[in-house]
Amino acid sequence: MNWFKPFEDDLAAAFSACEARLSEFPAPLNQIGLSYLRKFDVFEQDSSKNYICYLLPFWMKERTALPTEIYRDLSTANIIGMLYYFIQDDIMDSPHDGQSSIDSKHHLALANLLYYEFLTSYQPYFPANSEFWSYFKHYTHEWSEGVIHETREDYFKHDRAMVAKKAAPVKLGSTAALLLSDQADLISRTNDVMNHVLLTLQMMDDWTDWKQDLADGSYNCLLSLIKSERGQPVDAVLTISEVQEAIFINNMLKPYAEIAAATHAHLLSVDLEAPHLISFHQTMVDELQNEANHIENSKKTLSFGGLNYYLSILNKK
Repeated sequence: MNWFKPFEDDLAAAFSACEARLSEFPAPLNQIGLSYLRKFDVFEQDSSKNYICYLLPFWMKERTALPTEIYRDLSTANIIGMLYYFIQDDIMDSPHDGQSSIDSKHHLALANLLYYEFLTSYQPYFPANSEFWSYFKHYTHEWSEGVIHETREDYFKHDRAMVAKKAAPVKLGSTAALLLSDQADLISRTNDVMNHVLLTLQMMDDWTDWKQDLADGSYNCLLSLIKSERGQPVDAVLTISEVQEAIFINNMLKPYAEIAAATHAHLLSVDLEAPHLISFHQTMVDELQNEANHIENSKKTLSFGGLNYYLSILNKK
């Protein structure tokens, strides 16, 4: 199932709405905000594609059957919320020795404007006494827990369900649609599916970003698995060569991908009609498995004397 192409027009409308709202920010925060938005714009070349954030409200169409404009509004809210939380991540991850490229004053000011737009996006649909705001609070608490405790608790080793908490606010996109369609009874089941999808999404990000996370000292699911297999504690410091050995010689991506595949098997067992969401998850699992298979095939090439080929693979990572 194509989980992106059918929604391109809707996404274009949502990003256009975001641009209009950020353009109204006071200078220079309007230009900073628009520049930040372009880094994540699905229609911009080389941008970071946070598909589930943009598309989740639209993926709920078949289940909820709301007017098109509502899904576009919910997607706009999710995008603005995404920008807010990513700015929080950037500030928290930036070094405190004066070497950061982050201008904390501008970013904090921009974050407050984004958070206001994030909140007010939902107000036309949900009055102050709506159950929606209880979910909003709950997901915000989940995000806070995920941010504060992930390194100390080593979530990927001890409690993988906790990995998804850092992305908990994304669930507002499905929760809002279910509430507006009077299907609050499906929120718990949908959140179970979402938590598993968000786990695999974080695993995908961590496979892509392991070298940067290693340099920054940021928590990373793949690095957690490698440390666990090596019998090392979560606060152990790996070298690049140790990680490359684990990935390209021991193929630690294979058991990593198997975890994602097991997650997909669970999703298929859940009684919830969410074909686009499941298809999106299958795409991520396939990508991880293909990468693991590629590494395995590269090892076979190496066994037949392909040392230069192997070294070229290492240099690409």
